[in-house]
Amino acid sequence: MSRQPVQTVILCEDRQQECFVRRFLLERGVNRWSVRLQQSPRAKGAADQWVRESFPKELRAYRSKCNHLSNCLLAVVDADMQTVCERIKSFEAECEKQNIPFRRDDERVALVVPKRNIETWLAYLRGETVDETTEYRRYENPSDCQPDAGKLAKMCAGRRLEESPPESLKLACGEFQRLVDLGVAF
Repeated sequence: MSRQPVQTVILCEDRQQECFVRRFLLERGVNRWSVRLQQSPRAKGAADQWVRESFPKELRAYRSKCNHLSNCLLAVVDADMQTVCERIKSFEAECEKQNIPFRRDDERVALVVPKRNIETWLAYLRGETVDETTEYRRYENPSDCQPDAGKLAKMCAGRRLEESPPESLKLACGEFQRLVDLGVAF
């Protein structure tokens, strides 16, 4: 009997994050048809705020299905000038504001927070020496990040990042491993 594919919801700020995370998941064996994207609408205010305010609703939806459906939730938001911890705390505060308990340790919910932004990770994956305060160049076409996402998928599968990874990337790999440890078959 075949196993039911994991239904994955990606909650993200922009096309670059969406392309990167989607390719990462595909490289890890996720079925493209089992991914649902919730991306911040363009020109509708701050994208990070939209992700943060949408997170409790998606968390509620995840919980309503988790007993009878194999699902997981990935929220992706840039830390910008905040720390990763501060950004995660803002998600906790939003959940509290909406009267929804924040994610529990046993839930297949990951918070992926690139510091300063996803372009820092892309520069690192291209082999550049990076820090998490500098702004790195964007790809002209967001889908040009696919080789970078593939490289990260291989590193995470081997549980080994290359030399001097950004701290936020190490934390994100920990989030991904947490999902695997909870039985998400990537």
